[in-house]
Amino acid sequence: MDTLTETIRTLMTEALRDEIGAQEDFFMRGGDSLAVQHVLTGLSDHLGQEVPGWLLLDHPTARSLAQALIG
Repeated sequence: MDTLTETIRTLMTEALRDEIGAQEDFFMRGGDSLAVQHVLTGLSDHLGQEVPGWLLLDHPTARSLAQALIG
């Protein structure tokens, strides 16, 4: 697993307070607006730039979000 995917997975795990796999859907596992905010804030801090919320909605797994961010 690449570093960005692992970082996103860790942020999702923290937000959900439950372990989540890199290919598991964040919202199907219980991600709500507060959890989304935690992930986006942590990821924005990690990357040094703001990550738009729609990106997580369109890419709800750690792996797909990482791939979308990489390009």
